[in-house]
Amino acid sequence: MNGLREFFIEKTAHILKMMDERDIRYEQRFEAMDEKTSLALTSSEKAVTKAETATEKRFDAVNEFRGSLKDQASTLMPRAEAETKFKAYDDRLESMKKDFEAKQNDMKTESRGQGNWRTTLILTALLSGAGLIIALLTLVRK
Repeated sequence: MNGLREFFIEKTAHILKMMDERDIRYEQRFEAMDEKTSLALTSSEKAVTKAETATEKRFDAVNEFRGSLKDQASTLMPRAEAETKFKAYDDRLESMKKDFEAKQNDMKTESRGQGNWRTTLILTALLSGAGLIIALLTLVRK
């Protein structure tokens, strides 16, 4: 029975040795997985930081664009207001044309046979100057 007992002791020792070796291998695998997981987490944190930085830059650019649009909207004249002003200038110009034509007709009737061309020339120059002033005011107000 001594031989059988030695056989079981030997086999038990062998099994315990194998279990210790497996424990060591499992511990090594666990440490390797832990190391890889730590590296993956570190890489993930770096990627998240870069993405956050890129997003912040993009939002800064969007906010800057919004600000410039707001500035532009506050300085530009609304279309309806511009159309109203242009209509007023057109009406003034039309009125001046009618006055000019009426005065020109009056001068024609008065100056028949008199040759009063100087008065016609002066009125033409004055009305052209008024038209030029209106055009310049229109450009300046844009």
